Amino acid sequence: MQTFYRRFIRMRLPRASSRSQILLTAAAMLCVLVTLEWYFDFDFSLGILYIFPVMIAATILTRWQIVFAAIFCAYTRGLFTADETHLEHVLRFCMATIAYTGCGLLIYQITDARRIVLKHYSRLRYEQGMRRRAQEQLRLLAERSPAAILTIDSEGLILAANRAAEHIFQSADPLTGQPIARYMPVFHDALQLPAGLGDISTSATAWAKREDGTMVPTNTWFSLYGEGRGRRLAAILVDTSNEVREREVAQFEQIASHDRILASAVSHEIRNLCSAIFVVASNMGRSSAISSDPDFAALKNLAAGLRDLASVDLRKRTRTMLAPVSLHELAEELRVIVGQDWTDLDGEMEWKVPADTPHVLANRQGLMQTMLNLSQNSLRAVEDVGVRRLAIETLHHDHQVELRVCDSGSGMKTDQNLFQPFRKEADGSGLGLYVSRAIIESFGGQMRYEPTTAGCCFVITLRAAGDKLSPEDDGETEQTHA
Repeated sequence: MQTFYRRFIRMRLPRASSRSQILLTAAAMLCVLVTLEWYFDFDFSLGILYIFPVMIAATILTRWQIVFAAIFCAYTRGLFTADETHLEHVLRFCMATIAYTGCGLLIYQITDARRIVLKHYSRLRYEQGMRRRAQEQLRLLAERSPAAILTIDSEGLILAANRAAEHIFQSADPLTGQPIARYMPVFHDALQLPAGLGDISTSATAWAKREDGTMVPTNTWFSLYGEGRGRRLAAILVDTSNEVREREVAQFEQIASHDRILASAVSHEIRNLCSAIFVVASNMGRSSAISSDPDFAALKNLAAGLRDLASVDLRKRTRTMLAPVSLHELAEELRVIVGQDWTDLDGEMEWKVPADTPHVLANRQGLMQTMLNLSQNSLRAVEDVGVRRLAIETLHHDHQVELRVCDSGSGMKTDQNLFQPFRKEADGSGLGLYVSRAIIESFGGQMRYEPTTAGCCFVITLRAAGDKLSPEDDGETEQTHA
């Protein structure tokens, strides 16, 4: 558009070729006047006609050039005037110079004013064109936007709404002029805020009400501006029904999977206790006095029933959907989640997860939960030490990716039965590491503790996403929790 503006200006201002033609015309007119006075030797002066070459040249000359041209024409005119005293000749020269200069400057001012008017006119046309283009682009952006865009006045009436807003609210009538409280009460409440708060820009998660009365979850970003009756609210809405649905389904499946793992852990321990009870009962059964006791037989039956109940849970199989997971993106998300906790503790986090790290086959939610569990364990472990650091790095070799999570804590007192559930020395229930390892094994990976001279280090080994899978592992894996 800037190039168009420049071309528009040049079309209305004299070009270099036009300037040459104007100068030639003025010079030719001056030559004709000189030739006429020299050839015919008039007994009267043609001085009044010398003003025309100056006026023509003034359309392209500067002020000083016009003065010089006027002096030259006045001098030329004086060459053909006879019977004059020296004083009369000087006076006529001065008067002619003043007249020619005045006319020339008048033409110069008229031409300059014309240039200014044309320039402003061209600029105005240019700005109008740009404004129309911007308005058209904004209109198309608003109409084609998948997000709903609304403008609401101080009385809570909708001033403008795009197609996406009509789709979200499913209104049979145009939204313009309708009260926003009917669809988004949060916007109506925002307009009731005191004007003294000034302009407000914020976001909110709210429920929108459709024409048929159904509620829709939305994410909104809105701004309040203006004062009095000129106060306005501009808002952008996004329907998050699909995101909420997918998130809740994923959370339900994750909770169900972890519940099965926890139930399997409990069943495993119950089975171990039942086995111990049967050993003791067998030893006690060698005594004839006790073996015939009906209470002793009932105790054995109860232990057998409890073992069978635990075995039923152990035989349940779960199917975990696997997909390529970017460890770099997972690490960045983990940084956002736990970074503030380490900052509050005056700790530091080292991330050595390059962007070119191969994707791994895993369940993203399960892997994230495992990383969160390890980072929270590290956070508790470094509370009482001077150097608080968590290091996460990846290594790729032999079609596998190792994810190392190491901290600078006090370390493990013992690594025996580290992944056993319900450990007495555990800070909590003792299920964190057990469940984490079970989740990693459900991906076909491994999780192990690596002894270090200082701190604690866990290594998670996962398959790279580019590896070939067996037919039964294509896209999903089965695991028996034992």
